[in-house]
Amino acid sequence: MEAALFDMDGTLFDSEPLWDVSLADLAEMLGGTLSIETRRRVIGGNLRDTARIVQEDLGVEADVEESAAWLLERTRQLFALGVPWRPTAQAMVESVRQQGIPTALVTSSHRALVDEVLAQLDPGMFDTVVCGDEVTHPKPHPEAYLTATERLGVDPRNCVALEDSPRGIAAALAAGCLVVAVPEDGEALADGHGAVVVSLETVTVDRLISLLAARIG
Repeated sequence: MEAALFDMDGTLFDSEPLWDVSLADLAEMLGGTLSIETRRRVIGGNLRDTARIVQEDLGVEADVEESAAWLLERTRQLFALGVPWRPTAQAMVESVRQQGIPTALVTSSHRALVDEVLAQLDPGMFDTVVCGDEVTHPKPHPEAYLTATERLGVDPRNCVALEDSPRGIAAALAAGCLVVAVPEDGEALADGHGAVVVSLETVTVDRLISLLAARIG
């Protein structure tokens, strides 16, 4: 395994409940109530598309850029209060680093949000970070993952990506990575969307290496 590539929201960090709050607040600001179906639709999406989908769901005509900016700032405020790791995620990332395997954080979230998370971590947890507003084509396009592997100088076909959403899985698969899905709701990804679906608590360095070796071999 040449590198381990990690999504942020919902994969390593239990940030989706914070997004629940900011998205509900956005809907309220626009004069409506966020539906459960729309909340599911925007998981793993980029900020502008998320704001657009919320507006469409509410039947509201508003400036998408203004809604996206409002959502970004509200979410940043929540992130600044603290974003917890998902159970066992921190130990898993640290074990990858202890093996000398390069790491990357590859996220659809904007740099303003990512910096709030990174400020809560030990320096150097990730060798490179690719944010949603730093690529031309966000997930499900493979650009973010290809950017990360290029920066690390590794072959994406020899890398493992951990994801939790169909958009992220599609992006990592299109880049050529082996994708391991670690969703909080395993039933939501019952067919895997092309990824190996496992519980995050069962992920170890040896298991990731074995999964990659089985694919290559």
